[in-house]
This record gives sequence, C-alpha cells and structure tokens, in this order.
Amino acid sequence: MAADRPRVPGGPPPTADPDASLNRRHVAHPSDSSPSIHATGGSNGDTGVYVHSDLGYPKTGPGNKNDPNGSVPSIVMYTNSDEKNTVTGRQYDTSDSPGFYDRYRLWIHVVIWLILTAFFIAVLVLHSERYLVPTLLYVFVSGKLLFAHVPVSLISTPLGNAMNTVFTKPIQKIPPRVRFIIGVLTPLTCYVLTVLVPPETEISTRMQRAQSLAGLLIFIAALVLVSSHRTKINWRTILVGLLAQFLIGVFTLKTQVGYDVFNGLSQSTTKLLGFAKFGTEFLFGSDVANLPNFAVQVLPVVLFFASFIQMVYYLGGMQWFIRKFAIIMVNLMDTSGAESVVAASSFIVGQCESALLVKPFLEYMTMSELHSVMVSGFATISGAVLAGFISLGVDPQSLITACVMSMPSSLVVAKLCKPETEESLTKGQVKIPEEEDREANLLHAAANGAAQGLTLAGLIGATLLAITSLLALTNAVLTYFGELINIPDMTLQSITSYFFIPAAWCIGVPADEVQVVGQLLATKMFASEFVAYADFTNEFKEAMSPRTRLLTTYALCGFANFASIGIQIGGIGAMTPTRKGDLAKVALSAMLCGTMSTLLTATIAGMLS
Repeated sequence: MAADRPRVPGGPPPTADPDASLNRRHVAHPSDSSPSIHATGGSNGDTGVYVHSDLGYPKTGPGNKNDPNGSVPSIVMYTNSDEKNTVTGRQYDTSDSPGFYDRYRLWIHVVIWLILTAFFIAVLVLHSERYLVPTLLYVFVSGKLLFAHVPVSLISTPLGNAMNTVFTKPIQKIPPRVRFIIGVLTPLTCYVLTVLVPPETEISTRMQRAQSLAGLLIFIAALVLVSSHRTKINWRTILVGLLAQFLIGVFTLKTQVGYDVFNGLSQSTTKLLGFAKFGTEFLFGSDVANLPNFAVQVLPVVLFFASFIQMVYYLGGMQWFIRKFAIIMVNLMDTSGAESVVAASSFIVGQCESALLVKPFLEYMTMSELHSVMVSGFATISGAVLAGFISLGVDPQSLITACVMSMPSSLVVAKLCKPETEESLTKGQVKIPEEEDREANLLHAAANGAAQGLTLAGLIGATLLAITSLLALTNAVLTYFGELINIPDMTLQSITSYFFIPAAWCIGVPADEVQVVGQLLATKMFASEFVAYADFTNEFKEAMSPRTRLLTTYALCGFANFASIGIQIGGIGAMTPTRKGDLAKVALSAMLCGTMSTLLTATIAGMLS
C-alpha cells in the first residue's frame, strides 16, 4: 500500500506503516459520499499533505489517476498542531461540537427580529409621536441581524456599480480643468443660495449670513496662503469635505427630519447622562449630589459615560459606527484609511484614544497623516467631555452637530495646510485592528471603562485646578502692571482677545459682540475649552444675542489649546516613540488648524442659522 501512496510536495516520504510514525485522527466530513480528511502530527515537526486511496469511497466526481480502484482519494494532512488544520485554504475545527447558539443562530436571530418588529409596530400604534428613537433602533438592529447571514457585498456591490455608472464614469469623462471649475462652483453656489434665498429672521439677516460666507472664504484663502505645498493640494478632498460639511449643516439646521434626529439624539443623551446622578447619590448622598459645583455635576458624568462607551466598544457598536464613517470618507474625500478612521472616531473617543485605533500604522504614517491625526483630535471633543459640557448648560444639539460637522472639516483644514506629498500605507483602505487585550465580558468592560473614566475625570479636574490658578496668577500680575500705566483690568484674555476679534467677526458675530467672543476664544486657546465654556455659561451667555450664543457654542467646540499639545505629544508619542520628534514638529500647526476647523464649522452654522 505504501508504494501506491503518492507524495504531495511538502509532505513526508511514504513509509511502510504511516500509522507507526504519525498520530492519526479522523475528522468527520459533512458528506458521507465525500472523502474523509485525516490530520496527523508528524514526529519531525514538519507539515505537509499527502493523498491516499485505500478507503474505497464511491465516486462522486471524475476518476483519479492515483486511484486504480476508482475510489475518490481521501486527503491526509500531518501537522504539529492539534487545534485547527487547513486543507487547501479551508479550516476544519477539530474541537468539540458547536454550542447551542452556533447551531441555532439563524432561528435565534429570526425570533429576536420578530419580537423587535412587534415592539416597533406597537410603538407606532400607541405612541406615533415618539417614532424617532424606536425607528433608528429598529433599522440598526435589523441591519445587524440581516448582515450576520447575508454578505454586505450583496448590497454594496450593486450600489457601487450603480454609483460608478451614474456618477463616477460620467464625471471622469469631463476634462480635469472643467471638473475643477464645477467642483469649485458647486459648493460656492450652495453657499450663495443659502445666504440670499431664505428670508431674514431675528437670528440672522442676509448681511450677517454674507458676513459668515466672507469669513469662510477668508479662512480658506489664509490656509492656502500658508500651505506647505500649494501645488500638491488635493482639491477633491477640500471641495468634497466643504460640501459634506455644508450638507450635514443643512440636514441638521434646515430640515425637520434632521432637526428631529439631532434633537432626539441630544434629549436622549441628556437623559442618559442624568443616570450618573444615581451613582453620585449612592456614594455621597442626595445633599452632595445636588450641589451646583463642577466636581459634583460634571466629573461623575464623565466617569459614567466613559464606562458606558467601553461597554458599547465591547459589543462592537463603536467599531461598526466608526468603520462606516471612515469608509464614506475614504471613498468620497480620497483620504487614507488611517486618517479617516481617526477623523471618524475623534468625537467619540477623544484626541489620543482615536489614534489608538490605528496604532499599528502610526510608525509608518506620512508627515501629512500625522498632522491630520493631530488636527482631528484638536478639532472636536470626545463623548465623555461632551457630557461635561452638557452638564455645564451648553446646548446639546449644537454640540453634537458641531462634532459631526467637524469630521470633514478637520480633514479639509489639515490637507490645505499640509497636503500629502508621500505615498500612504493605508491609501484607499479602512482597517481597524482587533484589540490586543479584549475584556472577558460586559462587566469587565464596564469596570475598565470606569477606570479610564476615573483617570480622565482626575486629569480634567487636576488640569482645570492648575490652569485656573495659574491663569488667575498671570492675570493678577498683568493687572498690577496695567494699573501702573493707568490700564485697569488688564488680563491675558483681554490682551489676546484682540487677536481673535477678526476671527469672531469672520464667523458672523455682530460687531458689538466680537470682543466678548474674541475673549472666549482666547480663553479656550490659552486655558482650556472647559474654562471657556464655564465662562460662557456663567458670565456671558444670558447677555448674548441668540445668534452670538449659537456661533460661540460652535466655535468653542474643540480641544485646540496649548495644554492639549502636551497631551497629544505625550499620548500619541507613547504609542510610537520613534515618531515623537515628528509629532512635536507639527503639533503647533495642528493645534492652530484645529482652531481653524471649529471656526469653519461656525461659519457654516452662521450661514445656515
């Protein structure tokens, strides 16, 4: 029999009795009429495959020249691993039989979907006015259940082909110069129509909207002027990003559906964050939980929300959400996968944690990508910090809208200031690596999130305490010297606010309020966004006009300040020590670009308000 056993390349030499040197075990094949597959462990540690035909299975296909009896050959693979064995690219798990969920997964999902559908119908019948959140939940869960059994390509491939036929191919036939002109005129036309067509309101006049449009053009011209490689600017990224930011603003501020979505989201977020009070009352009692101070009203919310987000991460919800947004950015804006993932996740996980999602690629990023990663962190705020701002009394709908609009805006500003001149490793692809240390279960995830939230809350509290004290010291010194030359109340904010007055005017703030907004912008950059929002809500908010209040909320919504430079260099630098010098080189530029990104978002809001 050994002489009849043909040897497959990579396999062992035939022996008179293969069972004597190989530990053979049988792996059942799902079909009785198919050949069996044998996995064997060789004593020499090699790995290979050989074919034998001594089992005499009936034919199920063409005959084999190595099988004189007309039987279908079986396949034997010998390996030094007894866990999983691969034959011709297919894995055969030799472990115990699948569990109950694996065997009946389809039927379990069908039952879940039927229950969810019945619940959704009941909601529509009994409480039709509260349709929004149940509808979003129903669509999301139904989609997840469907795509657990149906490949996404079944929908994405025809949709992609249709997009190519309707849009991509016709556009590619247009000469590049004409394409560029059309690309410039499209968003510009949208802006002009938005400024001129809607009627004037108490919040905005046509002149004020035109002021915001002029500011937008000034900001873009300034970024082009200071660009490191003006000839390398990818105008597709810029124009598509500006148009996407505008459309998000239109959907949110000008459509009833968009308003309902973001208003419902903000109300749900506020209710969710309110549950942090139960934990505070449990630990400290109701008297302490009702104290109107920052440490009690804000820091517990940050801790609670960090734990909640980590649980959603464990369930895979955040990764799914981030991946979808990143895919949209890669395909529409022609950015690399790594920087798109960071931009899509920054408003959820924060300025350093977003870089953690692409940690394996940080060492190989181009300088433009590193700059873009840092800008994305500076240009928005994280979900946990968002909770703190809402606790301060800032409008949640405006905050959430500003965060979403800043995703494309951050890439626009980053690629204008520092265009790509190298070849990116993740160009045209989106990949989020699996976590190295995954939690054991949901409770483990909640505990890890609470620990991270405690660190974040402690960092916020300690930073604010130190910065507020140092700022007070600086202002006291400046006031002392100011009084010597008959300039009372001279402070760091009042001095630097003059540099931000033009920026405040550009976003559309009325002339009589630009100094106040300039002072808040200066406070944000030199102190922190928490200090700026606290001053905004405690001192200036009530005296401001509705338009200025709205634009200030948008303009302050970002981490761009000098303290965050140290946070990003330290945090991202710890993930890739070899690039710490490069991070330091682009840090100041990235922080200023992050500020510019929030100002661009505010100008769009100024045109649409």
